[in-house]
Amino acid sequence: MENRKHLKKQNILFAAAFLLVLFIPVITTNRENGGLSKDENRYLARRATLVKDDGSLNEAFASDFENWINDNIGLRSVLVRLNAGLQYRVFGNLSSAGTGSSDFYLGPKGEFNYAEKEMLVDYQHKNLYSQEQLDETAAAYQKIKDTLEARGIRYIYLQCRDKHSIYPEQFMTSVNQYGEESLVDQVMKNLKANTTVEVIDTTGVLKEGKTEGETFGRYTDPSHWTEFGAYLAYRQLMEELLNTGSDPDGSKQITENAVEPATKYRVLEPEDYDIEPVDMGTTLYGGIHERDVQPCYRIKHPGAVEDDLQITPLEGTGHRVFTCESAGNDEVVLIIGDSYVENYILDDIAESFGKTIFVWGDYSDRFMDFVELYKPTIVINENAERCSYRFPMMVRMASELT
Repeated sequence: MENRKHLKKQNILFAAAFLLVLFIPVITTNRENGGLSKDENRYLARRATLVKDDGSLNEAFASDFENWINDNIGLRSVLVRLNAGLQYRVFGNLSSAGTGSSDFYLGPKGEFNYAEKEMLVDYQHKNLYSQEQLDETAAAYQKIKDTLEARGIRYIYLQCRDKHSIYPEQFMTSVNQYGEESLVDQVMKNLKANTTVEVIDTTGVLKEGKTEGETFGRYTDPSHWTEFGAYLAYRQLMEELLNTGSDPDGSKQITENAVEPATKYRVLEPEDYDIEPVDMGTTLYGGIHERDVQPCYRIKHPGAVEDDLQITPLEGTGHRVFTCESAGNDEVVLIIGDSYVENYILDDIAESFGKTIFVWGDYSDRFMDFVELYKPTIVINENAERCSYRFPMMVRMASELT
């Protein structure tokens, strides 16, 4: 009799546990509609509806519901973190939820790397230009420079480098590299040799800076430089802006139409910042995080103010506008670039000029629209290494210049 009672209790406990397993995920389902998942760094699927906003029947309700329940079922985030941690800690892999879509990889000693498909091709030097393409690109940039110079506008090309060019020793050993010259190496070499464009290539300053600190961190956002690396690039840019635009040997002189640079722009020194060590380690899919303490630069007494009211004329193109009364000049600087500038050194640059305008580089085909609108005295054309697709954009844009 007692055995039967014991067995009955076991069955009840088993049934209760089974029901809990079934119902706890349902009860704890995420009720926030289309919320942001910090573990996966994406927005989750929104709740499925039988009727669309226009009143018509939603024929995709079944698939919408499946996507919603898959994204929002209770305890999902716990399982995501557990799986990602297991893959990373035990097998040395970065999980991407089985989709294979992650662009983050581990280096030979576990360093974080970011490499889109095109970046892998770039690293392998499989996208090199022919001499004809190089000459076409150089001619385009020369035409842009000449067109702006004829209007009294100084033009500077700033080439930012990605982590794989500065820390190749941290890149994945499974990816083979062919030859020593990349596409950007080719273009920079040709621009310097065959044009009068002022070219700033950040390779040297970022590699040399490795002796003083990390210009790309081991675990910081691998798609961008550290704030220390950004500061070195900012100083290189400002030093070029302060010179006459001539090479040290005098081989590249500014021509008669060009505007001579001001005798002095404000250049931020280390003492102009509050520099504090901060954990800059990036958090990847599944909450994977490694501490990476890097210096964080914050301007002590910023004078530049962002002016949202001036964004409207060409809105939708990543515009940001700053004014700075304390700059001591009425120079207007137009920067056509990307996140290397916008997220790291735009506020520093804005301290030096009366007005600073930033426009996202993917709108380079509207280059002259921005010039006509803002009538800058200086144009800085910045490009990340992984954005080599903008070279053909500039060639097409230059072909339309008269």
